[in-house]
Parts: sequence; structure tokens; C-alpha cells
Amino acid sequence: MDQVPVSHLLTDDAALVERAQRGELTAFDQLVLRHQQVVFAVALRMLGDQHEAQDVAQEAFVRAYRGIGT
Repeated sequence: MDQVPVSHLLTDDAALVERAQRGELTAFDQLVLRHQQVVFAVALRMLGDQHEAQDVAQEAFVRAYRGIGT
């Protein structure tokens, strides 16, 4: 499987953020799908509890959604 260059992912993320800022929910969904595993993994390492990590990861994405238009 070919890996996508990091610069390409960052460009894609920037484009998705711009689309989400314009109100495209599918763009934000794509951002969440792209990053949810990493966000959860970091939270789990920090907290050591799966349920707390899920809550923190969810809250992170809720805050991102609320702030993406500002």
C-alpha cells in the first residue's frame, strides 16, 4: 500500500477545514474520520482509561466543530 506524503495530507486537511468553515458537514466528518484514532490514542495514553479517553476525544471534536467557523 502506498503512503500519502504528509504534505498532501496537510493540504487535504486545509481544504477540508475551509469546506467545513463554509458549512459542509461532510468535510468535518472526513476530518473526524481521518483523525479520531490518533486523538483517542493520545487521550488514552494520557488518561489510562478507555471511557475517559472516549469522552475527551469526543469533547475535542465537539470543541473543534464549534470553533471551526471562527
